[in-house]
Amino acid sequence: MQLMRYIQKDEIKQNERKSKIKQEISTIESKNFNIESELKEEQEKLIHEENKIEKIIKDIDNIKENPKIASGDSFAKASFWIGLVIIIFLTIYLFVFYSSASYSAFFKNFTPDDTKITQAIFDPQAISKAWIDGFTELIFIMAIPAVFLGLGFLIHKFSEEKGLGKYLKISGLILVTFLFDFIIAYAIVKEIYNIKIGGLFTTQPPMDVSMAFEEVNFWIIIFAGFVVYIIWGLVFDFTMKEYEKMDKVRFAIKNKEQKLAEYKTECKKIKAEISSLQTEKNNLQGEVDRLKIQLETYILYFNDVREGINNYFTGWVGYLKSTSSSQNHIQDCEGIKEKFLLDLEHSEFIKKNLASSN
Repeated sequence: MQLMRYIQKDEIKQNERKSKIKQEISTIESKNFNIESELKEEQEKLIHEENKIEKIIKDIDNIKENPKIASGDSFAKASFWIGLVIIIFLTIYLFVFYSSASYSAFFKNFTPDDTKITQAIFDPQAISKAWIDGFTELIFIMAIPAVFLGLGFLIHKFSEEKGLGKYLKISGLILVTFLFDFIIAYAIVKEIYNIKIGGLFTTQPPMDVSMAFEEVNFWIIIFAGFVVYIIWGLVFDFTMKEYEKMDKVRFAIKNKEQKLAEYKTECKKIKAEISSLQTEKNNLQGEVDRLKIQLETYILYFNDVREGINNYFTGWVGYLKSTSSSQNHIQDCEGIKEKFLLDLEHSEFIKKNLASSN
């Protein structure tokens, strides 16, 4: 009867264990099914992107072999010439403004007649006066406009780059230009202020930055230089893009190459996602295989084994005593039993209070 109880008890434990394993397998297989669906969807997306890449490569090859199929922007030519005319006039304006303003800010000796902003900035004889003052001074005031035009050109070049870094570079160029304009405007406004207070009988505080911000002339100089510089940079960028459109073949290939780069980037992302999903799927499948092996094994529980052996040994000791066996013999049997249990407990097949396959 006791043996039957042990068998029934063990059968219940085995069934409970197998039921839990089946639930785990069902849960993992459900996850695996969802992953397979995602994997299939990503693979379809990859095929679609690869087809787009293949098509656009063929389009590029066709344009190179037959340039007549490339269609350009019919409005590009007119836009280019309009932009070019505007650029020429803006370039002349910036050259006159910055050469005259830099001369006024760094070399001009102001007189009481120079209190008007137009007289302070635009000196029609700036170049001739600089020539009289010295060749180095002339080179300086003629090179200043080139600095600003160069900064505007760099804005166009940086705008062609990819990524967020180009915005940092463009912002840096604009900031440098503004600081340069700020210095020129402050120097001119300060000279005008000093002339004005020179004829007063009351003591006036010296010009500082906060006072310059309150001067209308200061902002006139900033807007006359800095804002026009920004406009020049934008118009130059627009004009260069329209010029590219005039070259129909080159423009068409460039557009398709940009799309090709975008498609390749998308393919790279999809492949990375597929690799991640495949790894997760393989890991889950490995877990399912491990659980299925456990499902087919028979589990021994150490506490139950020990209890059964102890019960059997108690009956065996009773038998030995009935045969008048010596106490030493019984103790030897006790030692053998304990050693067996100890070895069993620390074996790789069974652990105390845990399940392991036999």
